[in-house]
Amino acid sequence: MSTQYSIGEFAKKTGMTIRTLHYYDEMDLLKPSFLSASGRRYYSDENIIQLQKIVSLKFLGYSLEKIHELIYLTDWDLQESLQFQKQEMVQKREHLDRVIRALDHALFMMEEQGTVSANVFMALIHNIHKEDEQKEWLKNYFPKHSVEQMYSLSEEKQMELNSKMARLFDELKATFGQDVASSGVQALIEQYFALALEVYPGTMELVQELQGQEIEMEDNTELFPSPFSKQEEEWIAQAMQYYWENKMG
Repeated sequence: MSTQYSIGEFAKKTGMTIRTLHYYDEMDLLKPSFLSASGRRYYSDENIIQLQKIVSLKFLGYSLEKIHELIYLTDWDLQESLQFQKQEMVQKREHLDRVIRALDHALFMMEEQGTVSANVFMALIHNIHKEDEQKEWLKNYFPKHSVEQMYSLSEEKQMELNSKMARLFDELKATFGQDVASSGVQALIEQYFALALEVYPGTMELVQELQGQEIEMEDNTELFPSPFSKQEEEWIAQAMQYYWENKMG
């Protein structure tokens, strides 16, 4: 005859909390083998086996709802389920790696500069979040090898460039409204192109090739959010146009 354990004894034996056992009972995930007339729960050795299944599946990352579905299936394709779960875990790992990378960039930026405007900070972090989608979109306009080169920098170099770009964007915001032909504004635009050249040495050639082409970034604000207001963007575009005309002249 199977041994009967009170809920306290069962919790101690299995390392579970009484609160968790109550919750599993309410979810119909692990029902006690016997309920006394006074409502006291008693568990058996068979309950231990079922709990081991639950703990194992939970360790593999299954949700409690999915575990409930699986343990009551009479025909469970274990291999298919595990393959699916592995893919889910790989995707979660990739997401966590990206989150950790974004945090590393954010912490580096803060250590380098102390403070960064919220819009600039969020735009740069968003670029990490949407990096793969951005790469695919850019390949519609830029040579594939050029796009791959832009994203082949070392992590250390990317953090350094992101920090420099954040500082530059903040400085551009601070000078917004000044004469675009002023030496201060043009120095910032020159810095911008210098940073672009660090990412991709062929930046200037690309600018020449793409002049006259329409690349509508406005339709991709979710993919390429701007840290600047509409007025700031127009002012920066004028400053860049002035810089480029004088450089070519």
